[in-house]
Amino acid sequence: MPGWPNTGRSDDHLLAEALRRADAHAPADLYDAYGERLYDYACSQLPRPEAAAEAVHDALVTAHEAADRLGDSRRLRAWVYALTRHQCAARSRRRGGTPPLSAPVPGDHDDDPEDEIDDPELADLVFEVLGELAPGEREVLELAVRHALDDAEAAAVLGLTTRQIGAGLGRARDLLELAAAAVVLARVGRAHCPDLSAMVDSLEGPLPPLLRKRLSAHIGDCEVCHELRHRHVSAERLLEAVPIAYPPLSLRRRVIDTCVSPDREQTREAIAKRTERLDKAGFPMPAERRSRRRPRRLTALVIAASCVLAAVSAVVVVYGTAEPAGVRAAPAPGGPSVFTPGTEPTTADQAPGD
Repeated sequence: MPGWPNTGRSDDHLLAEALRRADAHAPADLYDAYGERLYDYACSQLPRPEAAAEAVHDALVTAHEAADRLGDSRRLRAWVYALTRHQCAARSRRRGGTPPLSAPVPGDHDDDPEDEIDDPELADLVFEVLGELAPGEREVLELAVRHALDDAEAAAVLGLTTRQIGAGLGRARDLLELAAAAVVLARVGRAHCPDLSAMVDSLEGPLPPLLRKRLSAHIGDCEVCHELRHRHVSAERLLEAVPIAYPPLSLRRRVIDTCVSPDREQTREAIAKRTERLDKAGFPMPAERRSRRRPRRLTALVIAASCVLAAVSAVVVVYGTAEPAGVRAAPAPGGPSVFTPGTEPTTADQAPGD
């Protein structure tokens, strides 16, 4: 995206190694490379700029504290996006779900007018179509197109396979480009396709939603319009219509201060502890994978309890309800023992002082 630092993947490796060495300049270098990108991404996940800033702050502090957990330093780019997504998801869960898409709130930078499409109708349409996409498809489009992550990086961020990323990106790209092509070709494609020309012959003003959908369907089936779509419309250019959400200037100072100041050690530890389990590669474990692990532990407990119950049942069958001679139930450690009516309570059953 225009306006962001051009950080190469070879630089990622060097930056990750600097973080692992606890280089004093690493927090500033990390923020300068990714702070603005991550804030823009966080704003697409959270409704409030303050929450997005907190998510980026905590993600970068976590990256500073857990750099040795990153298995492959060449995956730094995907890793910091995954950490940011994790922080956003935690805040979204607390607020109750995915926020509706809204235009970015202007930050402390002035947007370059050349970075945006000077076409209000088309810009509004981009927001409309992005809002109609499923959250997963919209996020794939954000990561792969707007933030230029490759399929493997986007898959690592979202916890998906590269095949799933490719399929989701293809669907999202088609929906966005077909909708935009309806607007663009209604203006420039009439001379090339008689059918399209007939559909928009009496059109005056902005394209009505119903006609836009009819045109999109036609463009998807028409070879001439299909070629015109690829000539005049691209998802990359369309997403440039969405203004960059720049972070507050104070965020850089806060991130660096939290990472390097001796008196912020407790803050660093608290942020690192709030990050839930990481997988072997060092990436946050998706919530669904964490939830799948819990039933396994529960199953093991159920099996163990069943074995104990079976053993107790066997004793009852052999000896009846009465205890065998010389055998008395031992009190449970630290709590009252279980006794049947007619037996005396053990010491554990009595209140202190009885």
